[in-house]
Amino acid sequence: MISSKSSWTRKLLKALVLIGIVALPVEIMSYMAGKILASKSLLYNPPQIESYTSYLQNRDPVLGWPNPASFGQDEFDQSGSRIVPKFPDPSLPSCAALFGDSFTWGEEVTPEQAYGNVLAGLMGCRVANYGVGGYGTDQAYLRYESMTKVNAPIVILGHYSENIIRNINQERGFLTNQAIGLKPRFILEGNKLRLVPLPALTEAEHLSLRTHAHELLPYDYFAPGGPSGIHSLKFPFTLSVLGTIQHYRLMAKLKRQPSYAQFYDPAHSSQALQVTEAIIKKFASEAQRRKQKPMVLLIPDEKDLRWLRDHGSLPYTELATRLKSAGIIVPDAAEELNKYLGKRDPCELYTRCGGGHFNPEGYKQLAEIVFAKLVETGWVRPQ
Repeated sequence: MISSKSSWTRKLLKALVLIGIVALPVEIMSYMAGKILASKSLLYNPPQIESYTSYLQNRDPVLGWPNPASFGQDEFDQSGSRIVPKFPDPSLPSCAALFGDSFTWGEEVTPEQAYGNVLAGLMGCRVANYGVGGYGTDQAYLRYESMTKVNAPIVILGHYSENIIRNINQERGFLTNQAIGLKPRFILEGNKLRLVPLPALTEAEHLSLRTHAHELLPYDYFAPGGPSGIHSLKFPFTLSVLGTIQHYRLMAKLKRQPSYAQFYDPAHSSQALQVTEAIIKKFASEAQRRKQKPMVLLIPDEKDLRWLRDHGSLPYTELATRLKSAGIIVPDAAEELNKYLGKRDPCELYTRCGGGHFNPEGYKQLAEIVFAKLVETGWVRPQ
């Protein structure tokens, strides 16, 4: 007679086999789906690094990137500015200096077509361009703060609308799954900014971000498994894939708004608006202390121009209002670009819809808007 215990054991084994038969194909399919989602930056999958030791040795010790050794090559001049073809000698005094991300740098166009070089032509003097691709507003400010020998009378901080996301992030891989991009960030303690420095992760720790991001990067709003809805590609893969439903980008798509728009809400849990506002005000205050004239350029994405047409406002209107109320000079770049376009599609000013930078026409218009504002304020004379 077979004991009830043996019968129960066999039933359990059969159940486990059946579960395995069903679950294994589902897990395989989920893994494949997860790889696709990761390629679209909807699941975090740590990027492969050829030499983590080399990365640590070459990175900027404060800002993360660019590698200071690249100055004097790769379109950087010896001062760390992008080459300014109209006034290429970096030893010449600059009448203005630009800080910001790839839109300030002039990504996807030649140095001649970058807005800084066009602005130099309009002003008739050297405009140093210290923009760096992938920077948050925080890194742009920190670069300005560190460059105490930049004595240009006018300094312009560029804030591309999506940068608000970078200001609450420390590992760029959580956002893009591209090459590693560890960075510093600021947090607010009361009404004061405190710098959380560049993370000093070992290679083993970086590889373990898939499962230990919250312990290793506790100040990164986008750490997998946190409030942003970002998840890691890890076992069980089915749960990882299902977790992407909560991804902040997908949630924004359902609401038909740009993915970064929610972060300009003063009530957002990340405090991204308040942190960004404080960084920009710190830039303006430091510039004034150095007896420089600060301007803040809010650079619109193509989606912002569409939002302006559909809603009569911008996703970052609250930030612009706060800065202007504080007496900071802020050109109405989006409004002017929209006026310039007339009935034309906003995409005509960008290299491509949904993620492109300005094309030469867009950068030219941006330069003309900045120049017009400089003339309006009385900081420069019309040529």
